[in-house]
Amino acid sequence: MKSCCQEAGAPPPRGPGRRWLSYLLYAVVAAALGFVLWQQWQA
Repeated sequence: MKSCCQEAGAPPPRGPGRRWLSYLLYAVVAAALGFVLWQQWQA
């Protein structure tokens, strides 16, 4: 996860706002991946 962000040249998150935003982004990605896997399991 860190390598892709470093390759993109994205600066590290600073401050509580950016930190919570990054946590929210990870939660959305994890939820989307879990939903896709659940759909595959249901099929």
